[in-house]
Amino acid sequence: MKNLSPTSNLLLNWCVILICTAPAQAADPALKGNVSSTSKTAPSLPASKNAAAGAIVTSAYGQGVHAYQAARYNEAVAYMYDAIMKEKAGANAWLYMGNSYYAMGQKKRAIETYQSIKTRFPGTPQAIAAAQYLQRLNPVSTAAKTDATETGATETAEGKDESGEKKAATMSPAAVLAGLRQRMKIIRPAYGRTEVTKRTIAAVDACFDKIPPQVREILYKNDIKFEITPTMIDKYPEGAYQEVAGYEGGTSKSCPGLFDNGTIVLSQATINESTDEVNKPRKVDDLEGTFLHETGHALDHCLDWYSRSKEFRHNYYLDIARVPDDVAPRISYFLQKSDAGQIESCAELTSILLGNNRGKDAELTIYFPNTLSFIRKKLGL
Repeated sequence: MKNLSPTSNLLLNWCVILICTAPAQAADPALKGNVSSTSKTAPSLPASKNAAAGAIVTSAYGQGVHAYQAARYNEAVAYMYDAIMKEKAGANAWLYMGNSYYAMGQKKRAIETYQSIKTRFPGTPQAIAAAQYLQRLNPVSTAAKTDATETGATETAEGKDESGEKKAATMSPAAVLAGLRQRMKIIRPAYGRTEVTKRTIAAVDACFDKIPPQVREILYKNDIKFEITPTMIDKYPEGAYQEVAGYEGGTSKSCPGLFDNGTIVLSQATINESTDEVNKPRKVDDLEGTFLHETGHALDHCLDWYSRSKEFRHNYYLDIARVPDDVAPRISYFLQKSDAGQIESCAELTSILLGNNRGKDAELTIYFPNTLSFIRKKLGL
């Protein structure tokens, strides 16, 4: 499943058409609002020159702007996500999304979104504004991360650096493995559903052994956590009413796993979309495949969403150009437009390199040789 951070944090797909009562806005390049790192007030943005007051807004971007103006920031994030994924909206949409996270007090997601703006739109006014907000939100960690990225430095000391990131390079592989296992959390069931069983816990616990030591270090250093939930609705009740991108109308009821803002979440069972009956607990190999796929998303997150980099995109486009017409429908989930196809392909190909042999592994290995090679080098596998 898609990651939920930064563009894949949400599983929403809103379809409500709103009528504007105020002019739509375009993101202010300078973000003139005097916002401190502790304020949750949304940045003030000037009105767009092209917006007409009272106009009917039909685009996701326009609806997102209207939701932002009305301080419905959760809706604004959802609309801007759709605008980016479906309408190919640019830097302004990203900036609105980051500002909405900021206004809701979701600091980590705001930081991730602002960082993505800097990476995707370097040198633009929006990137400059994003950098200013990153500095205000967390000046120490922002500087530390920038330095590490620019110098390619590798952390070697135990404990934590000034930004609070864990350092695992001098820890033994056994200690790192034990540390990761200690981060596993079990979600209690709701609505009288069955608890997570010892069988499921043991199956997920065994997955840690499939991850190479260098990959475990990346996960440990970046504080990746793990949760097992009876069904995804026990963890995210609101997901029962929210369509999941790429699921062809499905909701979180049928979601086997996801990556959400630093946490890999696995469901013991899915729910039938039509009858609302809980399906049988998933098989061990299915749990393993989902664990490794979401680990792929986690690694993408840890490495600054490299699936959106120019290098990754170049190799991805080389591969999809050679996918035969009769094969494309079978792997359509990995051929989604915009960044979605790149993100999901990155996660699934990473899982294949980690030992996942379920589903489409044979076809993806055949038709994505360049992308697979790029990921292997990126992770040092």
